[in-house]
Amino acid sequence: MILAILLIPALIAMAMLNSVPPARVATRLYIPCLMFFPVYLTVPLGGFLLTDVSLVILMLGAIGLLRWYYTLKFGFVDACIVAFALSAFYADAHQREMKIGMYALCENLAKCAFPYLVGRTLIEQTGSRKEFVKSLVLCLAIVGFLSLYEYRMQSNLFQIFVSKITGEPSLWGRQTRWGFQRVAGPYGHAIFAGMMFSVGLLLQLWLIGTKSWEGSKALRFFRTSRRAKVVTAAICIGLFTTQSRGPWIGCAFGLIIASIGLAKNRRRAASVAITGLVAALLVTTFAVDKYTSDQQYTYGAGGDQDQQNAAYRRNLIPTYMPLIAQGGIWGWGTPQIQFHGAWGYTTNQLSIDNEYILIAMAQGYLGLVLFVLILAVSMIRLARLCATFRNRQDIMFAYCMLGTLLSVAFTLTTVSLGEPVLQLAFMFFGWTQSLRPTGNEQESLAPVATGRFAFKRVFA
Repeated sequence: MILAILLIPALIAMAMLNSVPPARVATRLYIPCLMFFPVYLTVPLGGFLLTDVSLVILMLGAIGLLRWYYTLKFGFVDACIVAFALSAFYADAHQREMKIGMYALCENLAKCAFPYLVGRTLIEQTGSRKEFVKSLVLCLAIVGFLSLYEYRMQSNLFQIFVSKITGEPSLWGRQTRWGFQRVAGPYGHAIFAGMMFSVGLLLQLWLIGTKSWEGSKALRFFRTSRRAKVVTAAICIGLFTTQSRGPWIGCAFGLIIASIGLAKNRRRAASVAITGLVAALLVTTFAVDKYTSDQQYTYGAGGDQDQQNAAYRRNLIPTYMPLIAQGGIWGWGTPQIQFHGAWGYTTNQLSIDNEYILIAMAQGYLGLVLFVLILAVSMIRLARLCATFRNRQDIMFAYCMLGTLLSVAFTLTTVSLGEPVLQLAFMFFGWTQSLRPTGNEQESLAPVATGRFAFKRVFA
């Protein structure tokens, strides 16, 4: 039954691709499925976990690959994406066996390379920037509204849905903090939900700045002046109810950068924002160091649980740095140690709540360098576009995207990169590489080609 449900989006995508452009399939099908389907609704297929978007992203990725081959040049970040996928394959093939390496390659393609291709080829080139962002933000606003039920009733609607389908109780359990339920939505964990809402809030700033919700048909039952406020409030509610400090701090850093694009005097705003960001980073570093090193509260039966969680993340560095050094350039592959039903590299700290450490363990120094390069080059390109764009809408969007990547980059020091944040991050990497000036407002609002032969016009 689960397999039948997961195949529905693929069948819809096949039907849609016969009559509408691939960009519209990504906007109206791929993004809603990515936002609403629980990440734990999967079917094992050999060593690969089939999800609701696995076949959809395969079709869109294949189309993106053809567009890339016929219309785009092979760039530096493109090469890094290919090398990142191959390093995941070689690490497992070298440390374990060829079959495991093939599974790792398939996982990397489905979750990293294909989303990158969607962002690289199917959004900016088809004039779908605003439609894509509105679809993403609106879906997150709906999830944020539904989170009120979980926060108040301490029961996850998405987990209830999966339990009714599978006939088994949810294995994810409740997450509480400060006496309240931490909202996880369909994203598995509260901190992943926090990252999603953080991304949505930063992109919503651009929609507010361009007044995109005033003419939206999706929210026509609200007054024109209230539409943007309703969406923003719903996303803020979702972000608050996750009670996840890492995404909160990351979102704050991102908002500092994104606010530059909304200012009238951007040069002065940039000076103030960069100064504030540096000061915030220094204060945060000092506060976290003090918070996690206070022995009186960090350890012992009477210690503060939140402080112990923060200290756990700090202790990941001395625990895993020797292992990373032993793994060398290729790493250790996927975790091989099983302890109390969980997979990891060492029984001391099974959960690696730091994406950079996790990549270094799985794919070695090579994988870590490639990931950091992809992230850094994307942010540098956005910073350059902020200075070279002339259209105010383009400038605001570049700053909001830069703030989004900064938010994700910081939050990854506190959590691994799980779905759907993983797919969104690599989609944004590809989107950044294809970002281009729209020239004028009319061009930025140009409708996407429709009709039975729209797919052929994409290659024209």
